[in-house]
Amino acid sequence: MSDPTQGETRKTVKVLNFNEINEPGSYVMLSTGDLVRVPAEALATGRSPLITIHSRGVTRVAQLSTNDAELVTTLRHIAADNDIHSNF
Repeated sequence: MSDPTQGETRKTVKVLNFNEINEPGSYVMLSTGDLVRVPAEALATGRSPLITIHSRGVTRVAQLSTNDAELVTTLRHIAADNDIHSNF
């Protein structure tokens, strides 16, 4: 009998605070399910941030991919595989 999980690849996601993002990629905001793409230029030293969020609470995100240009369908699948609500 074959193992039903054989051949499955489940990508685990890294969860962090929005202000802790230190690498480019595609992130989902856990509170809303909105997609945030963070290009390398947004993280360059000495540059003003391209993305700022003002909130009274902590904004948690999950990194779905290190590729900021990853296909939306792929990102939706990764989110679904990790039981993360997506709104994109």
